[in-house]
Amino acid sequence: MTKKILLTTILLFAIKTSSAQIPIDEYKTEISNLKTEKELEAYWSKLQKIDQEILVKTDDIRKADSISIDNMIRTALILKIHGEKVYKPNNIVPILNMTHNYIGNCQNAFWPIIETCAKIGGIIDNFGGKYPAYQIDGVALTFYGYSLYGQESKYPELIKKMSALKKGSVVSNLLEAFKYQTKLHNLTEIEVLNRWQLQPFHNKKEEGVFEFVKMSDDFIYLRKHKHIQKLILTKTKGNSKIFRIENEPFGWSYIYGEDGSLSLIDNEENELINYTLAK
Repeated sequence: MTKKILLTTILLFAIKTSSAQIPIDEYKTEISNLKTEKELEAYWSKLQKIDQEILVKTDDIRKADSISIDNMIRTALILKIHGEKVYKPNNIVPILNMTHNYIGNCQNAFWPIIETCAKIGGIIDNFGGKYPAYQIDGVALTFYGYSLYGQESKYPELIKKMSALKKGSVVSNLLEAFKYQTKLHNLTEIEVLNRWQLQPFHNKKEEGVFEFVKMSDDFIYLRKHKHIQKLILTKTKGNSKIFRIENEPFGWSYIYGEDGSLSLIDNEENELINYTLAK
């Protein structure tokens, strides 16, 4: 891919982002016109180059989100239009789609594609560890900033929950997630309620913080790595409030105390992390 083509592609993505549209019909026609195995392989290669040469080098969060979802949608369209036979065991594109997306709603929507790839097998079997370690860990990190590394006993239950998520058209669900993400990008911060150190493991902290913030729509959000996720108040218990992330898949919650304390609990109210307030 030449520098000129790269610049042109980036410009097109910027236009799509600013107009809050992804040209679904154009992609349907484009993908339907792929008739030979060579043409399909070239298209997969094109999506991989967009991921590796544009997406991972894009610092602007709006553009990165747009490019990521755009690529996910095109992957879903290829499989929808041409069938599972077009996915070969050595195809890494759907894995990269999931890996380089940091939006929970998109990961929920894209999960059926991951399941299709896992059914066919191949590179996904051992990418980043034995399937589904890498993929389910990515979902946990995206939603909760929590790592499932080394907790294989939890995988079956969590995979079952992912499989039970809202079905329907993957493309439509991704498009819905794109439109919602565009709305989130347009919100402005009103107040930071509290911030805590990032902590993916119960005994290991990382540099950086995540925050509870009140945004211009008067809702409270969890903000992590510049992305925000709406928090839904589910219960008030004494001096604490219990929040769940909107559309989170595992049934986990945050217990937020009036004193600024915060812990992450699973669906059986077992404490996973007790966070440290950031100064």
